[in-house]
Amino acid sequence: MSGTDSGTPRTKWNRSQRFQLSPAGRKAGLNYRQVIVASRAEAGRKSFDVARTEWAARLNLEPTDGLYLGELLEAPRTIPEIAASLDGCGPQRSEVRAAVERLVQVRMMELVVPPPAPPRPPRRW
Repeated sequence: MSGTDSGTPRTKWNRSQRFQLSPAGRKAGLNYRQVIVASRAEAGRKSFDVARTEWAARLNLEPTDGLYLGELLEAPRTIPEIAASLDGCGPQRSEVRAAVERLVQVRMMELVVPPPAPPRPPRRW
């Protein structure tokens, strides 16, 4: 059985489970965008890497976490949707699940609770 870095077992979610940003996650995601846009004022990849690292250090997150938070700024998504939209951006599909688990644990993301099932129609005799 695979686990996360802390040795806790992997969380089981349905494939259709959607995730959304918590208020703290939304704030961090918007701040990530601002930091990255500001880093473009300087030339080169180094300014981008420095900006990501400083952003992550301030929030006790991983530098790549900004990618995941950015994916949820617009709307809730499932893990496969997040992985598909980040395909080619660096993280592997297996890394996406681990990052989502970590961000849920630090309360930057939260599960979307599905609406209750509609009431059953009255039974006719």
